[in-house]
Amino acid sequence: MNLRHLPLAAAGLGAAAIAACGSATTLDVTPAAAVKAAPARQASEACDAGRWTGAVNPEGRPDGFDAGDAGAVYVWHDGDGWHIRSTDKRPTDHHYTGSIHLSKGGSFTDLHPVRDEKDDTVSVDGDNTLHYDFHTFASIDGVDFRVTCPPQRGVDVERQRLTFHTMFDGRPIADRVRIGDAKQSPKAATFAFTRAS
Repeated sequence: MNLRHLPLAAAGLGAAAIAACGSATTLDVTPAAAVKAAPARQASEACDAGRWTGAVNPEGRPDGFDAGDAGAVYVWHDGDGWHIRSTDKRPTDHHYTGSIHLSKGGSFTDLHPVRDEKDDTVSVDGDNTLHYDFHTFASIDGVDFRVTCPPQRGVDVERQRLTFHTMFDGRPIADRVRIGDAKQSPKAATFAFTRAS
């Protein structure tokens, strides 16, 4: 899996480093470079330690999750941030793709690919949307990330929202999504979570 076109801010570069890059808005990096460039975890840990809510509770790693489980995209949040995984029972190529859009005021950070392979990609575009593209057999593909907090604007701070859209072999899916420790499926292929206030 290659992290491509990573926004400079998401790569952990400070204002001076971004200014030195001129007009460039993205940085091409390999997974190893992305890990080295990631900002110190303490700031984002304090921010992302809170709970997120939605129609299905995203909190907690799915119970008993392992490679070769029911073919699905597994989504959860815990004290280490957000986690996306795909796996399948059969050693046949299944194509899991999707996007995760973050509302204004925050950014994706601490991006870490999981079991990267050459056909798998993760990228973040200029619209604050993370895209993933996994060719999954009976193994595991995935990405971990955190979300920075929005700037504080008094009592009217807008609640952050993550909107997921999931596809399986080119079709929108809901029954091939498992969320949180209970492995519940959403009602639709597009679903969202908001940061608890």
